[in-house]
Amino acid sequence: MLKITQRYLAVNFIAPFTMSLFFFVAFLLTFQLFRIIKIVISKGVEWTLVFELMGHIAISFIPMAVPLSCLFATIYTLNKLSEDSEIVAMRSFGLTKSKLFLPFLISALFIGACVYSLNNKVIPASKTQFKNTIVILTSRGVLTDIKEGQFFTEVAGVTLFADTVIDKGRKMYNVFIQQEGKGNLLEQVVTAKEGALIKMRNDEWSVPSVRLHLTNGTIVKRFKDSEKNLEKILFKEYDFPLASGGAVNNFVTKDGMRTNSELRKEIEAATKRAKEQKLSKRDTEVSMSKTKLELWSRINTPIQCIVFVLVGFALGIKHGRGKSKNTSGRALAVLLSYYTIFFLGVSLARKGIVPAYVVVFTPTILAAIVGGYFYKKLDWAS
Repeated sequence: MLKITQRYLAVNFIAPFTMSLFFFVAFLLTFQLFRIIKIVISKGVEWTLVFELMGHIAISFIPMAVPLSCLFATIYTLNKLSEDSEIVAMRSFGLTKSKLFLPFLISALFIGACVYSLNNKVIPASKTQFKNTIVILTSRGVLTDIKEGQFFTEVAGVTLFADTVIDKGRKMYNVFIQQEGKGNLLEQVVTAKEGALIKMRNDEWSVPSVRLHLTNGTIVKRFKDSEKNLEKILFKEYDFPLASGGAVNNFVTKDGMRTNSELRKEIEAATKRAKEQKLSKRDTEVSMSKTKLELWSRINTPIQCIVFVLVGFALGIKHGRGKSKNTSGRALAVLLSYYTIFFLGVSLARKGIVPAYVVVFTPTILAAIVGGYFYKKLDWAS
């Protein structure tokens, strides 16, 4: 059983953690909010749907916001208790560092377990529902906003033009599509005599998709490579995917919509495909990098909560009234270093240079070393 002082520390941690979590989720939410409102206003839907979409996104931001909340809540709690000399009083009747740290550690373990549980099923289900709703909303625009003789640019990176449009875009003639390329592909131009918008539903995700079924046309691809700068393909039938909404739709990936067990199965299937295709080790890592990053990040988040609480504890305790240290500055330096190493590693992992688990766990291990150093250095005798 925790002593009264330890329960007191845990209770003092709850309020700043809750407020920090709300702040970070709201902060991250603002980056998507304007895009969602733009879609909702342009499609003329009810505002209740806006709050539903915001709720789905807010849930998906929890794994990112929780570790940050653990760090700043721990620092704030210990700063306040130190300034009020409550830490000194606790030390005076024999509480050791480990006993003071115990309630924060238990809180971090509980929070980490909750986040891991949410990451397994709740968040993937929420992301699936979010993408489902966005596609339904934007598909309305695809069906009604395509006008004959006018350029349609609602789909990110795609320009569509048709000489004749019948039945609100469900049938088109003399279709022209220009799509921005990625990587070595500069652009892709598709022309067809006829086109028809069709809705499809992915059985795995239950997410609708809109495709433009084209007949009797050509595909011209332009590459950066000077040896093969053009490629022309003739087709009788071709399905061109359409999904408006821009970056909002790209916010949710297929890997983010999978449960942990589904991610593991996908990795096993990708490994099997790589062996059958006799891909190199680096190409194999590239093909599975996003899926592995998603899986290892979910495993790392609970550990990250514990490590950030350790860092916050080591930096949060002051030496007494009037003897302060720049805990916020140090915490910010730790965070900047952590995410700089992480995002640099992500770029390397996607190129197949570094394994995904190394990328995910390296900054956490380094943060744990920093937290352990300051914890050991904490002068408990003075």
